[in-house]
Formats: sequence, C-alpha cells, structure tokens
Amino acid sequence: MADPTLILEAWDVNRQGVGQRRIGFDQEIKLWGKYGLERNIAQSDADAAKFQGRATVTELIAQVVAAHGEYNAAYEAVGIANEIKRRYDELLGLLRSRYGTTSVDQQDVIKAEMEAVTAEGDVVRRQGEQKSAAARLNSLIGRPALAPLAAPTGFRTVRPVSLAQAQALGRSANPMLALAGAQSNSAAQIKSLTDLNYYPDVNVGAKYVQRPGTEDTGEFTLGVKLPLHYEVKDAEQRAAGARLGAAQARNEALRLRIDGQVADAWFGVDALRKVVQIYTSRLLPPSRSSIENARNGFQAGSSDLSTVFESERRYRSIQLDLLKLKVELQTKYADMERLAGGSL
Repeated sequence: MADPTLILEAWDVNRQGVGQRRIGFDQEIKLWGKYGLERNIAQSDADAAKFQGRATVTELIAQVVAAHGEYNAAYEAVGIANEIKRRYDELLGLLRSRYGTTSVDQQDVIKAEMEAVTAEGDVVRRQGEQKSAAARLNSLIGRPALAPLAAPTGFRTVRPVSLAQAQALGRSANPMLALAGAQSNSAAQIKSLTDLNYYPDVNVGAKYVQRPGTEDTGEFTLGVKLPLHYEVKDAEQRAAGARLGAAQARNEALRLRIDGQVADAWFGVDALRKVVQIYTSRLLPPSRSSIENARNGFQAGSSDLSTVFESERRYRSIQLDLLKLKVELQTKYADMERLAGGSL
C-alpha cells in the first residue's frame, strides 16, 4: 500500500483557543488485484536488472577467455621463435667451422648470419606481443597491467556440443533473452494494471476528536475515487498495449537472432576444430620431416643452404598459422558460450 497520510486538525479556532483537536490518518486502498500486479511489475523489473548484470558478467568472461587464448598463443610463439633462433645459431656455427674465412662459400655464412639476426629480431617482437597480451588479460581481470602472470598451461579444451544443444541452451540461459522476457512480462503486467484504471480505488480514514468540556469522540471516513477521465484512460490503455506488443516483438526477434548467432558460432567452431586437426596431423609432421631432410642433405652436400632456410620458414609459418587458428577457435567457442549463457 501507499504510505498513509497523518492528519492533524484544529477546529473552531478563535480568541478563546482551539475548540476541537483531531488526530487521524487517511489511507488509499487499491482493489481488484492491483497490488498483486504492482508486485509482479516490481519483480519483473528486478529480474531484468539481475539478467542485465548477468549479461555483463557473461560478456566479460568471454573477453577473458579470448584474451587468455591470445596470451597462450603469444607465449607459444615466443617458444617457436626461440627454437628457430637456436637452430639458426647452430647452423651458423656449423658453417663457420666448416668454411672458416674462405671466400668460396662465404655467401652461405653471410646468408646464415642474416637469417640468425632476423630470427633474433623475431624473438624480441614475439616477446613484446606476449607482454601486450599479458597486459590486456590483466586489465580484464582487474589487475595492474604489469602484474606477473604464470605461464599458461595450454588452450582451453573445446568440448563437443551439438547445434541443437547449443541453441537450446541459448533459448533457456542467454541472459539477454531472459532480460527481454522479463521486460515483456513487465509490459504485460503494466497492460493488465492499466486495464484496471476504469475500476475505482477507495480512501479510508479515522480521526480521534478532542472537545474541551465534552467526551472525546471519533470519526471514520470512506471515499471513492471516481474514474471520470475515460479519454485519458483509453489513451493509457492503448499506449500500454503498444508497449506490450513492442516488447513481445523484440523478444521474438532477439530469440531468432540468438538462434542464428549460435548457429554461426557453432559452424565456425566446428570448421576451425577440423582445420586445427588437419594442421596438427597432416601438415606439421611432413613439414618437420622436411627440415630434417634438408639439413641432412645440406650436411651431405646434396642440397644447398636455401633449401634448409625455406623448409624452416615453411615449418614456422605452419606453426604460427596453427596458433592463429587456435586463437580463433578459442574466441569463437567463447562467443558460443556467451550466447549459450555460460560454460558449455
């Protein structure tokens, strides 16, 4: 109920004083189930605020997952760059011990030195990318940008889930869809409450009356609010109906959009998972073998130095492409989890 009104009255006030003192209250009482509808509206609004907060948390988690994937990839890229630098340094040392300072094969030594310097520069660049990824991750989890982070233990496991399961989770657990549902429910309750504006409310009151020289008495009042402005109430009813229709339309449109976004993310995850498997099982092993073959051939004199460097570059390119695919997979999977309302 609304707050009651405290009433203090003084009657028959003249030069002789106050004739009567009245102390009482007045209370508006709504009938026809209006209080229940108002409680339902307040509950729907509270649910909407809760779902809005949950949507913010879900969005933040997805950003953290994606940033963690980038940090993990940057960390592994530093390892790849260091490993390539180590192999180039070994090859450069081999060439120097083999040819010394003779001018016949000095071009191979110079070429190896240039590749080694380039590899060293790549290590520095990858280390900078790792620090940048760590700073982004720290900012998302509320830590100083330069706060130390432990070495990542690997990418998150991408659990297999069917498209139907992902879409069902999106319909039942997506916080933005739940928010739209709460707003639609609130609009429906407001429409029902507006329909009851044609029904009058009442006011009840009670007063304690003090009369000097006579016995104290009491007064009781009952008032009825007359709904005379039907044009206004008709307009309010039409406005409430329009808001309800708009809320329901938004809810349905959001449901369809989330279904489509979940499908888009799911197909992206499915394709990326397959590509990662192809790179891991069919591209990396022969590329790694080509490095060994090229190095053995160079040591045996059956191939030149350019073949060794070309095989190294090809292998490094595949490794870095694989890391990019894994990061994209983590991001897509995190996006699908965000749409599904939580961890899959």
